[in-house]
Amino acid sequence: MKRAIRWILVALSVLLATSVAAAVWLWNDPARAFALAMAAGHANAGVTERTVAIDGREWRVLDTDPQAAGETASDAPPAEAGSSPAGARRTALVLHGLGTSAEAMMSVAPILRETHRVVIPDLPGFGEHAMHGDRPHDWRLYIDEIERFRVHERLGAVDVVGTSMGGAFAAAYAATYPASVRRVVLLSPAGVVAPRQNDFMKRVAAGEIPLDIRDDASFEEVMRLNFPNPPEMPAPIRRAFIGRALERRDALMRIIEDLRPFLVGGVQPMLPAIKAPTLVLYGSLDQLTDPSMIEVWRAGLPDFRGQVLEGAGHVVLYDRLREVAGEMRAFLR
Repeated sequence: MKRAIRWILVALSVLLATSVAAAVWLWNDPARAFALAMAAGHANAGVTERTVAIDGREWRVLDTDPQAAGETASDAPPAEAGSSPAGARRTALVLHGLGTSAEAMMSVAPILRETHRVVIPDLPGFGEHAMHGDRPHDWRLYIDEIERFRVHERLGAVDVVGTSMGGAFAAAYAATYPASVRRVVLLSPAGVVAPRQNDFMKRVAAGEIPLDIRDDASFEEVMRLNFPNPPEMPAPIRRAFIGRALERRDALMRIIEDLRPFLVGGVQPMLPAIKAPTLVLYGSLDQLTDPSMIEVWRAGLPDFRGQVLEGAGHVVLYDRLREVAGEMRAFLR
């Protein structure tokens, strides 16, 4: 009995020492800690990371059904705008926001995976997707590249979901390529002029770039703008986020300047052309896009549904996940 207890204590000591050593190793290797955190997030969301080359450019994609890549969903064009081939499983094409990557929208996968294949690409210049050379990274580049991706991947007519910048892209995509879209979900979308100009918008109008991460203090400010109650972030992950932001800072500044007119109000003239049913959700505490913007969408969209979620900030998927999930499932049924 004593020998058994001794072996148990030795095993526990080895396990504790190993855990401490691993923690120290990860603490001093933020990049590895970040990679492990992303891998854990993929597994929890039920997505698989894959890459695809399109016209010589590599797209990194998170996909709930990677084995379906290249199957027959779009072998033939839809019979009518917003339709999908008979018997085909629906696909949700999900577009992330400014300065983030596909991982920022992973929480959509568990919401929709019972009814949809969920496909989330890194958009050009974000995540692991390189800039597309010296071309202007304006809204037209993004919309055309999204359509090129949809066609290449044979996704058929999609339910397109976008947040913030990705919401503006989703709306412009539906206006520009109506036959490619079944329904649209916009979460805190940019792209229309807010009736109430909040402090963030006034700073942007004055020439500031409040989302520019230069150091720990500016990272803290960006988190505060996005979340009423910012999530806790382990120090190694935080350092990795800041390091990645600094590596990509020049590219982000260029993209912001190319997209500035579009994100400030460029979608607004397109609203009458969006024929697909559209769900719009804002948070009442949003400090980036403003909840007053919902009235612009309400007035301009031919087929509008939407609401302001009380107590939510800019990232409604984080602040009100259950409510957003319910709204999305009911709308995309």
